[in-house]
Order: sequence, then structure tokens, then C-alpha cells
Amino acid sequence: MSLPLEREAIKQLTEDLEVIIAGHLAWFRQLNRSLLYGSHVNKTDLGENAHLHTSFGQWYYNGKPHPLSGSPEFIGLGATQQAMHAAARQVLIDITEQRRPPLDLYDQCMDLALRLNTNLRRLQLEIIGELLSTDSLTGCASRRGMMSKLREEQARAERIQRPCCLCLLDFDRFKRINDELGHRAGDAVLREGMRFIANALRKYDTVFRYGGEEFLICLPGLPLHDASLVIERIREGLERLAIRLPDGSTHSVTASFGLAEMHPRREVEAIANADMALIRAKELGRNRVEMWREGE
Repeated sequence: MSLPLEREAIKQLTEDLEVIIAGHLAWFRQLNRSLLYGSHVNKTDLGENAHLHTSFGQWYYNGKPHPLSGSPEFIGLGATQQAMHAAARQVLIDITEQRRPPLDLYDQCMDLALRLNTNLRRLQLEIIGELLSTDSLTGCASRRGMMSKLREEQARAERIQRPCCLCLLDFDRFKRINDELGHRAGDAVLREGMRFIANALRKYDTVFRYGGEEFLICLPGLPLHDASLVIERIREGLERLAIRLPDGSTHSVTASFGLAEMHPRREVEAIANADMALIRAKELGRNRVEMWREGE
């Protein structure tokens, strides 16, 4: 799962799901009390729109665009919840009319309630995994799972016979920014600089925080020359970017870039080659793009 959200929004989503799961379990407990002990039946559960009045329903059917709305898992939650409330309604009608509900209907209701809880918890864990795999400052992917992702892109490139390039970038003289302007200013440079870079890339490119002020960009489907044109546009745009610092002032920044093409089963070597190209870019004056070519 890949969510187009800031880290705080992803964190809020996990917290919302915790509240929804707790609400669902409270509803499930009350349902069982009604069935087993003849406790008070909530009249809301007897309505055909009962699914709209739970914590899940208020979250799921609020009419606002939802970041998960395009995923099959999210769509499946609604179908399960509606079927669960339909079954619960029939069971509760039997109870209020002092009839014993059919066993298969009772089993269906229980199975759907447990399935909804399981699927909600699974979704929450996937989102937590997304949170853990995202760098908290920049919103880029962290190094957690980076090699696995690169191997996937490498296998895909081999399968469709299209190249895949890696680019290492390093913000120029970043230590001086931290020393002279402070770490909060340095954080602003990384955060806003990488937001600009991420927005300039395609939706299927991936940016990883490789370490400190160094980032790794994966560019599927691009040969080395075409990738260099993309990165050169990014370099030029970054150079012109006015980054607002915490004190209200603005600061400009540059970066150096090293490009290399991945080859089958040699993803680690491709990173090393991109690093050598990055070193050359720094040696030649910084704020430039250098390419590593086979045989160098």
C-alpha cells in the first residue's frame, strides 16, 4: 500500500482506525448480550440504514474524499459491514419477536462481524507499515524495504525489456547550513527541497532517504540519457527554489546528482556506481549531474 499522504495524516488514519475498531467491538459485545441474555435491543440496529449509525459508518460514509477509497480492501470493508448489519437486523427482529434465530443466520452474522474486525485490523497494520517505511521529516520512503523495492523494479525492467536508473543526490554544503542557520533551518531545506523533487517526479518513481542529506531516486523505464534530462530539470528547478526558513527568511540551495543504470541482479553495484558519479559531480564543482557509464 502506498498512501499519497503526509506522515501526520497517515498517523491520524491509524488513530481513527483504532477508534473505529474499538467502536465495532463495543457494538459486537452489545449484540451478543442481546442475543444471549435478552438484554435491551438497540432500536437503531433494527433499521435498514443501521450501518450508517456506527463509528465505522460515520467514518466510511461521511461523503468526504477518502485516501483509501481507491483500494479494493477499503471497498470490501463497506460490503462486509453492510452484510453484517443486514444479518444482525434479521437476528434481532427474531429476538424482539421472541423467536430463536436460525443457526445459519446467527453464524453468518458472527462470521461477518469477526471478518470486519480482522480486515480493519489488517488495514491498520498495513498503514502502520506505511508509517514505519516513511521518513518522518521529508515524507520520502525510508531505507526499510529499499532493497526489496529495487529488486522488484530490476525484475520488472528485465521482464519488460526497459531500463531502470538510480540517482543519488546530495544537498551541497549542507553542514554549513546547519552550522550557520541552525538545525531547524536544515530540516526546512531537506523537507521543502525533497517535496519539490518528489512533486517533479512521476507517480511511479520512488525516492528513498538514503542517509542524512543524501537521497536515492529510482527511475523505472528510463535509459540513462533520458533519466539525465529529468534529473537536470530537477537540478535547475531546485537551484531556483526559494525555501522558507522557520525565521521567515528564504534560502536557496543546490544539490549534486550521480546517475547509473541498473543491470540484472546487480542493484547494489548500481548504487555504488551512482555514488561514484555523485563523487565526481562534487569534485567538478557541485550543483551538477554526472552519469556513470559501463567501463568507467
